[in-house]
This record gives sequence, structure tokens and C-alpha cells, in this order.
Amino acid sequence: MAPKRVATTSSAPSAKRRKAPGGGSGIGAPSQADDTARLIHAHHAAEHATGGTSYLSRRSVNQAGRLRSLADISLQASAEGLLETLKLPPKAPGASASVSSVGWDKERDVASTQEAAALREYVRSLPEALATRLMGAVVELAATAINDETDGGGISVSSTAPLPLLLSLNDPSQVLALATIFLHSNTTKLSFHAISAPALLVGRISACTNLRELDMSSLITLGDQALARVLPSLSRLEKINLRGCTKVGDASVIALSKATEQRLKVVNLSLTAVTVKGLISLLARCSALEVLKLANVNGLVSSSPFHAFADIDLSPPQNEKAVMTLVDESTNAAVGWRHIPLSNLRTLKLRSTDCTEAALGRLLVLCALSLTRLDISYTAVKSLDIVSRALHTAPTWQLEKLVASGLPLTPATLKGFFEPLAARPEVERSRFHTLKLGSIPNASIKAPGLTDTVLAGILPYLETLSGLENVSFFQNWDLGKRAEPMSRFMEVIGRRCKTLDLTIPLQDYHLEGLFPPLAEDGSTLDTPIDPPRLQTLILDSSKITDAAAGPISECHDLRALHVAETKISTRFLATLMAACPLLSNVNLTSCRGVPVTQRRTWFEAWARGDVVVDEV
Repeated sequence: MAPKRVATTSSAPSAKRRKAPGGGSGIGAPSQADDTARLIHAHHAAEHATGGTSYLSRRSVNQAGRLRSLADISLQASAEGLLETLKLPPKAPGASASVSSVGWDKERDVASTQEAAALREYVRSLPEALATRLMGAVVELAATAINDETDGGGISVSSTAPLPLLLSLNDPSQVLALATIFLHSNTTKLSFHAISAPALLVGRISACTNLRELDMSSLITLGDQALARVLPSLSRLEKINLRGCTKVGDASVIALSKATEQRLKVVNLSLTAVTVKGLISLLARCSALEVLKLANVNGLVSSSPFHAFADIDLSPPQNEKAVMTLVDESTNAAVGWRHIPLSNLRTLKLRSTDCTEAALGRLLVLCALSLTRLDISYTAVKSLDIVSRALHTAPTWQLEKLVASGLPLTPATLKGFFEPLAARPEVERSRFHTLKLGSIPNASIKAPGLTDTVLAGILPYLETLSGLENVSFFQNWDLGKRAEPMSRFMEVIGRRCKTLDLTIPLQDYHLEGLFPPLAEDGSTLDTPIDPPRLQTLILDSSKITDAAAGPISECHDLRALHVAETKISTRFLATLMAACPLLSNVNLTSCRGVPVTQRRTWFEAWARGDVVVDEV
């Protein structure tokens, strides 16, 4: 029997976690030679809510115990069959070559190519939605197999055997085979996010003349001119995701705006090399834009970052006029297309740009009446006053999500935003469902960051927001040092949230609000109390111990739990395994109370009976 493990680690956040993700240089625009580093740094910052991945353990759990349908099973079998077909071996050396009617390896025999041609025609005859799902399943299988072969970058996928099928995405013949089967005029949705050799496929996308959705995210080798040559053929495109394509610039965006104009609705240009020139063309021509994501876009950030996460530099950003130029010139240019730029916009993401209050105000003049989601985190904005005035002067409140992490917000500006919102009618208040106020810096006496005192001042207003279900207070290290107001927050708001990021010095007693309330004086409660709705709970670097298992076990719908750098042990996890049947994702980074060999493979170890539960 393995020796009992005793958790002795300190719960104080390590220097690594106190430091800004990506290092002290921030996530601003890099030099042309540093695109990869920029992508990595910004990715870590943007994905903080998923927790660390060094010791991430996952398992597959059927949704609510649902059995797979016959259609699901058939789709999986078809995808596996397609992968096997794409792996057909070439004709033996010395044999006569045959001309392929499908368009890939000419060395294959005639029977194989004829079979593949028939397969291509069959796929084209499938209903649009089914063909899209089939291609997604094929790419997912290929990507999963590759991840299993390469250990998935340190991520362990539990309860999933390695797939015997492996599509070599570096083999031109197999990549072109995939393109020939799926890239045709009936294709309406494509995702190349998982494919490592997009150059072979980009030229084939032009055949998809009815394409409506295209995802090319995280393809750092995708060239600007290569994509620009394809986009003119995609006049029906409505959604495009180019996030992380660090070489995509103005040529592609201008070609996109010219081809789509009134059809384009969703654009993600985060972490690209697009400048104001390309954005002006996009805003001037595309009148139907509903989603615009420009996080860390090259044209809106300084050549050297103006601030990092831990130490905010309050000096004026070097590129603060870029947004104003964008608004002015796109508005003037849009006269030719007879519309007002961004007048239909619902989602605006400006994370990690040089946007100031003045520039943000110019944007909100265009879109405040329709805006429902706003991300201004880690920008040069220092107050929510301009946002509050723009939104509260509208006839009805539309905003559903606000991300304002990393901003030096004062208690006055927070109160000025939430107090009038709390006075709105219930139907309008209930629309607001997501609030992220992570890493609010202690910039001055007037801007002390998000502390217990500051939270206590706005908590009465937050309690009136009945629709609030996603909250993040990560890395506010002065929050949770006292019993209140975090205990009250958990009791009133935490219970009804689905996602909570409390990477703060949280104690066990703060979580007691997850327990059902007790009746007073021996009486019974008049109405039944619903259990907590939490599905994702992030408690990294908190001060919780095994005692926190009690209140957390009340969250029967819990799916993901992040407890990196805490004092929990196997006894804590054993309690949750019994109480939370849907738990499928745990982050155990630096949890010394859990054997190091089980941190990435916790679910497999539990299933095998290898876990030794610590005694009290």
C-alpha cells in the first residue's frame, strides 16, 4: 500500500502566479520577428479562466447520462471509415501509374480512386448539416489521434483509448484527399483550427462558393496574401474567425470586406497583424457587423506594451489615436455605402489595445443602442463612467456581459455603474449575466483595487442582478482577507452562479454559503431551496483545505474544479467524486497532498482503485 500523503504546502500564491501571465513585458504588439511569442503570451492571458494545464486531468462523462443515438454512432463510424480511406497505400513501386479522378495521389490503383470518387459524390449528396458534422468529426478524430501520439501538450485525456487511425496532415496526398471530399460548392461551414498544414488547403477553399462560416484560428503560418487570394470567391461568408493568425493583415481584411459587404456578421481578428487601414475598409463596407473582436490586434496596440498585468503603467499609450482615426475615417467612408458603421454591433472586444475613454466613447456613440457584450480589459480605459453614460442613456438596458479586468477602477466608478443598473426594471437587470473584474490594480489611494471594502460597497447592487451567473474576481489578492463580504457574496450570488473564478486568498468559511440555509428556531423553510448551480469553480492559489469539500459537495452539477496550489488532499477529492457525478475536469497543479503521479491521471487512478485516501 502506498504511504499516506500529508498536504503541507503553503496556500500563498507563488511568484509565478503573482506575476503577469506572459511575463513582465505584457501582451502588447511585438516586433515582426516575435509573432509567436506574442501569440503565446496573449493566449495565456486570455485563457486564464481555464486554469493551468500542467496537471490538468480530464475524463469523458456522458451528458446527463444520455445514451448515444443511432445517428451519433453512425456518424462516428462514417468518420472513422473516411479516415481509413484517406490512408489508402500508394501503388507498389514499379507498377504503372493511374490517373486519379479524385485529384490526389496518382499512384493509387484505379479501384481505389473510383471508390473514393463515389465516396466524394455521396458526401456531396448528404444534407448540409450532416455533411458539416461529418467533416467536423473527421477533423476531430485526426486531431485527437495526433494529440494522443504527441501527449497533447501535457494534457491527459482520461477514459479514452488511443485511436488506431491517424491522418498524416503533413502528407499532401491525404490533405488534398480531405479537401476534395469536403471542399465543394455545397460546403457551408469549415474549421481548419486543428489542421497543421493549412497551406495545402487554403487554395481549395475558393471552391466553397456557398461558404457561410470559416474558422482558421491559431494558424500562425497562414500568409496574408494566400488568404487574400481566396476570400474574393466567398461572397456569402457571414462568420470568419482568424484569431491568432499573426501573419494575416490588411490585404486579407480588405479582400474580405469587398467580397462580403452586407453579408458579413461575425469577425474575430484578435492577435492578427491587421492595421487601421484594413479595419477602416471592414467598418465602412460591412454594414451588418454584429460581432467584432479586436483583442491585441496589431494596429491598435503600441510597438512596446504600455502596461503589464501586475504593474499598470498609467502613462498615455503610444497609439491612443488609432481608434479615433478608425472611427472618423470609417464613418466618412461609410457614406458611400449609406450606413453608419457598427450600428448593428452586439459584441465588441478591445482587450489589450490602446483604447482610451475618449476613443471608447467615440465607438459607443455608434453602437451603444445595440451593444450586449463589451470587453475592455487591459486597455488604457481608467473609468467606467463613459460606458455607464452611454448605456444608461439608452431607452432600455441591453448589456449582458462586461469584462473590465486589469483596469484601475475606483470605488466611485464601480458604484456609478452598478447603482443605476440596480434601479432598472427587473426584466432589464436580469439580462446582465457575466461580470469579470479580475486583477484590478492598486493604482492609488483613490483606486485601491478590488478589496473587501470595495466589494462591500457594490454588493447590494450586485444582489439585485438576478441573471448574474458568471463572475470572475481572479488575482485580486486583497479580496477575501475578511469574513465579509465574501461570505455574503457566496450565500446570495455564488449559489446561483454557473461559473466562478475566485483565484484570491479565499478561506474555507467563505464557502459555507453553499450549504442550504438553516431554518430558525426549529421551524421549517416555507419553500424548498435549490442546490447551487455551479458548473465551473476556480479556486487556484486560495487558502482552502480539505474542510472545503463539505460545501463544494453541495454543487451536484459541478463539471470543472481548479484547485492549483492549495492544501487539498486525496480526501478532499474522494468526497467530491462521491457527491459530484459530472465532475470531469480537475486542475491539481502543485497540490502536494495529491501524489504527483496522479495529478494528471486522477480519474484513471480513481477508477483503478489506486488512490489512497488520507485519514483525518
